[in-house]
Amino acid sequence: MTMKKLIMLALLLASVRLAGAEETKSFRLRSSSLPWQAMELPGVPKGVQQRVLHDQKDKKLISAIVKFPKGYREPRHYHTTCGHSLYILKGRLHSPEGDLTPGMFIYSAINERHGPFTAMEETELLFYTDGPFDFIVEDTNPVSK
Repeated sequence: MTMKKLIMLALLLASVRLAGAEETKSFRLRSSSLPWQAMELPGVPKGVQQRVLHDQKDKKLISAIVKFPKGYREPRHYHTTCGHSLYILKGRLHSPEGDLTPGMFIYSAINERHGPFTAMEETELLFYTDGPFDFIVEDTNPVSK
């Protein structure tokens, strides 16, 4: 049996609250006015930053601009509670399926393994989850029993 390392991530910066971002009201903001904040993902290399655009706490959905520094490597992983969308704004991410460059869109479905991703240059992307976010790193060294 293959052991998988399960890492649950509450919500990306669940404590972040944007003024006027209640789900019952429309709002607009300039993303460049928001500070970059560290995105902490247990078991994943540090270095990712984000600007949270909208945090729908009651539905556990999030929209953010995410920045990977050049050379950052995100391991192969999957999600059991959500799918997520990425739209590349700038930079270049290398993946096993080919490079992702500005204007490209990718949707990763629930339970679908994806990655690893390597930032070939500083990369910014629009990130959106369609459910509560979890992050499960695929075990690269399975242990048989």
